[in-house]
Amino acid sequence: MDKIPPVSVAVVDAQLIMRQSEAAKVIRDQIEARRKIYEKDFQQRESGVREAEKALAQQRNILANDVFQARLREHQENVAALQRDGQSMKHQLDQAFGRANAKVRQAMIEIVADVAEESGVGLVLFKNQIFLGDRKIDLTEEIMKRLNQSLPSVEVTFSENGN
Repeated sequence: MDKIPPVSVAVVDAQLIMRQSEAAKVIRDQIEARRKIYEKDFQQRESGVREAEKALAQQRNILANDVFQARLREHQENVAALQRDGQSMKHQLDQAFGRANAKVRQAMIEIVADVAEESGVGLVLFKNQIFLGDRKIDLTEEIMKRLNQSLPSVEVTFSENGN
């Protein structure tokens, strides 16, 4: 067996980059803005459902039982639809966040590969996997700088149908 040559090692704090890069901040701002829109719409609809519930409770004694039961089922369907829509909104936000972050992650990986090649590094590890290491092998600052230059923002795409 051939002897394996020594390899230069470096580390990158990918979690820090994914939290603090300019693109990550832009993504969070866009997600938060959309979440507020969804939340406002949801609260308005929820208020309408609560009002309908109050009105239905007041009509209980004056409606025929079969009419009341039909309206109660309709109200329960509205509540279930509202809950499904709330889940769908959360899913849309999660999916949009994931797609946008994937773009940042892909750009970061390409930059890490470039910096490693330029530096003659043969192995790059996640910083959170290192118990003890020399700070001189940390490429995070250089990766962050290049990522912020090459990808200062990411346009978050929202899928209104939940995909």
